Amino acid sequence: MTLESFSGGAEHQQLDFMQRVGRVGYWEYDPAAESFWLPALSLKLLESIADIPGLHPGSWIEVLPDGERRRFHSALDAAVKQGLSLHQELSLKHGQGAKASISVRGAPLAAEGQATRYAGTFHDISSEKRAEEEREDVISQFNALLESLRVGVTVFDQDLRLMFWNEQIYNILGLPRAAVYKFASFEELIRYPARRGEYGPGDPEELVRQRVALARRFEPHRFERQARDGRVLLVEGYPFVLGGNQSGFVTTYTDITEQKGNEEKLQRQNHVLSTIIENFPGAVSVFGADLRLVASNDQFKELLELPNVLFDKPELYFEDLIRYNANRGEYGPGDPEQQVAEIVARARNFQPHSIERVRPNGMALEIRGMPLPDGGFVTIYIDITERKQMEDQVHQMAFYDTLTRLPNRRLLDDRLSQSMAASKRSACYGALMFLDLDNFKPLNDLHGHAVGDLLLIEAAERLRACVREVDTVARFGGDEFVVMIGDLDADKNESMAQARLIAEKIRVTLSAPYLLTIRHEGKAETRVEHHCTASIGVALFINHEASQDDILKWADSAMYEAKEAGRNLVRFYEAKPA
Repeated sequence: MTLESFSGGAEHQQLDFMQRVGRVGYWEYDPAAESFWLPALSLKLLESIADIPGLHPGSWIEVLPDGERRRFHSALDAAVKQGLSLHQELSLKHGQGAKASISVRGAPLAAEGQATRYAGTFHDISSEKRAEEEREDVISQFNALLESLRVGVTVFDQDLRLMFWNEQIYNILGLPRAAVYKFASFEELIRYPARRGEYGPGDPEELVRQRVALARRFEPHRFERQARDGRVLLVEGYPFVLGGNQSGFVTTYTDITEQKGNEEKLQRQNHVLSTIIENFPGAVSVFGADLRLVASNDQFKELLELPNVLFDKPELYFEDLIRYNANRGEYGPGDPEQQVAEIVARARNFQPHSIERVRPNGMALEIRGMPLPDGGFVTIYIDITERKQMEDQVHQMAFYDTLTRLPNRRLLDDRLSQSMAASKRSACYGALMFLDLDNFKPLNDLHGHAVGDLLLIEAAERLRACVREVDTVARFGGDEFVVMIGDLDADKNESMAQARLIAEKIRVTLSAPYLLTIRHEGKAETRVEHHCTASIGVALFINHEASQDDILKWADSAMYEAKEAGRNLVRFYEAKPA
């Protein structure tokens, strides 16, 4: 069944709502004719996304630029030939020259007696793409800004050991390269300028001791000093705190001999850098080559719900955080220590990555990791929970009945196709039961549709309790339900006996009185007792001896026989002699 057969009923309204709110459309492709088809609502949605009116069902791919069109055709042809699913993100032409993008998914759509077609959905991801580009711009601006700074930078830890530095310090400070290495002491490095007289007259060793004593105070400082070649250097030091403890300081060295009059420009650059960091849309953590946490922002603790006690340690390592997460079930079931070992091993051989992970509290995180040149890595965490929830809502609306939460006809068709394929492999029968509630209309007429909905919800719960989790209970429409049982027996008579037992169990369960509670605003509740039985038609199927439509028609025909025979009965479909 295609969307061409939709009427103006509930499913049409659901599709309309799904496309307006979730901006999701539907398409089909006929490989034999190499032609596409879109229903009117989906075509209207595509016109809205691309801002190009006047599209028709067969020409919708004209909204793709030539390169994107070739890429889509190539992927679609491969998917059709191999019977595979398809997922692509495509850029669109746009009537106003803006940027528009869609995510396209597809899968084979087979029906008995018909050539295989291919069908799928598309949904508008223009805003997500724009947001992604904005995030990339922020990161690019951050990196470009660091590269453009003409200053030397050193980072010393709480023990006055050199942790990070940039290439500029060799030229600005005149330090020999052999003297600059990780964990080099502050005392050793300042001995070079002291001996060159850059700290003024006096004993060099005494000058070194004085400056080491000042450094151990971890106080902010800013001063200018003159290098031996006459250049003027601006030295600025900033202590930083991790976990509530003084953890070291960052020092910048700027040659301001020719730039002293350009302080306003430097201040503007510093302001831009600070603004980018403060307004970064997510959490950030930086780990060194030894997998020790070097820096993080406030959102890192808030977004990942990490306790302050973790950050109270003098040194916090990557393994500590992973163990805390594993012990609280953040990575799913399994041995926490095994999970820790595997994740830490990957971190030691760090590779750039971008993944999505759903936390136990339901929050969806986009996680990007990037290695640092001197070892270690920086990780960015961004909440995209709202988009995930919208995708789940659209999926529910597309494949499940909104009232009973049972699979709808669209999902039933897919499940029946799978069950028929399984029957072919196992050579065992399956059974499809068509149910119609016998005494439902009088309840609706007397108490209204709201009370009728309560009975339908209760009937759905009773049906679920009568079958296995692997079986399917679907709402076909109105007060009609379908139950599909798979994997019965290779013998037809035995399969019929098994199906009869299940059908009778369902009939007896549904015939029990329904006690429905009606809640009135500002008034006491009202309880209604209603007796409602079911007429059940059963059709057995095996392999692909009949089409899906035939099986549904057989079960429906048997159900009407049960109605005509007095209702509250089970009848099996029996083929009429030719």
